[in-house]
Amino acid sequence: MKSLLWPLCLLFVLPLAAVAQSPSRYTISPLAKLPADSLLKTRLLVSLDGFLRDKDHPGQPSVYMDTAYLRGDKMGFEEIVKVENSAKRKDTGFYKVQLQNVIKLKQEETFLIKLGFVGLADGQPVVRMIYSIIGKDRKDRFVFYPARDYVIKDWKQQWVGNIHYLYPYTLDMAAARRFDRFNTTVAGWFGAKPVKLHYYHCSDAQELLRVKGVDYDANASYMRRGDSDKDNDIFMSGVGSPWYGHDLIHFYCDKFLPRPVNRAMEEGLAYYADGGWGESYATCLGILKKYAADHPGEDLYRAFKNNVSVGDISLKFTINALLLEEVIRRQGFPKALEVLKAENNDAGLEQSLHTHFGLTPANFNENIRKRLIAS
Repeated sequence: MKSLLWPLCLLFVLPLAAVAQSPSRYTISPLAKLPADSLLKTRLLVSLDGFLRDKDHPGQPSVYMDTAYLRGDKMGFEEIVKVENSAKRKDTGFYKVQLQNVIKLKQEETFLIKLGFVGLADGQPVVRMIYSIIGKDRKDRFVFYPARDYVIKDWKQQWVGNIHYLYPYTLDMAAARRFDRFNTTVAGWFGAKPVKLHYYHCSDAQELLRVKGVDYDANASYMRRGDSDKDNDIFMSGVGSPWYGHDLIHFYCDKFLPRPVNRAMEEGLAYYADGGWGESYATCLGILKKYAADHPGEDLYRAFKNNVSVGDISLKFTINALLLEEVIRRQGFPKALEVLKAENNDAGLEQSLHTHFGLTPANFNENIRKRLIAS
């Protein structure tokens, strides 16, 4: 294994040494295949340097980005904003940018560009991310775009009610229609019209990352399941299904609820609506009940405060779902949304619990256990 990995390590180590005539913000891999045309190559390298300078300031004008395009895709280059930073090492420039390759595409004057973000720790390469962008030659400079449109160029598209599905293989129409109906239901909870969503139906979490331009991310668990852009009604799912009710709750909260919103209580609403990690709310509630029964002497406030999970299921979020279920049953969804409106920290959550449910750390355990028995 060591003999197989060493050539790969060299790919990253060599560019971290001084590479002759490299631009200031990145180095060039000795394996990179650059355009043969010297003027084209110079435009590309100079423009890439400008792009890397500007990428950490999303929303600000840059001659190396298509601002009109990015207004329709607020996620843009968010994955590489300040990706050079290492919080662990307290170094804002630990990961150095490396131009790995430039690949000519069929579309005229268009290139797929591979960037590596690599550091050195104890003489060993540390690869933070490998990222793809699209470069288009404008004759005086290159302009860079997210890789999304290139990645999905061969995908299929279909409208199902208010949902515009983009998908690589097949579409489960029954699940798609059910999600469209759920979208209408959730919109009603928020007193809004159903949002016309552009749903990127990725096969799995890794495909979701590729759609966002990420070929490799050392910080990703590869369990990342969704992303969205509320301003442009873009909804991305990595669960391999046209149904993703859990994240639809987060989308509507982000789009329609004024800040602040307590994220833990918002997760409770998402658990109530569609459970968590592929399990239904009923299953999550059963897991919470079993935990309480198996730990009769434990103060459930400890599990809540420490966000204890059983497998992937958060007991904290399930408890919040249980509380919101009662509010919804007795007072309706508008009142449940009021419960969410708290500072997004522990103090805000505790204040919300006290204000709306009379819960304190002292009475939490007894109260929640009674609710579990009654549910």
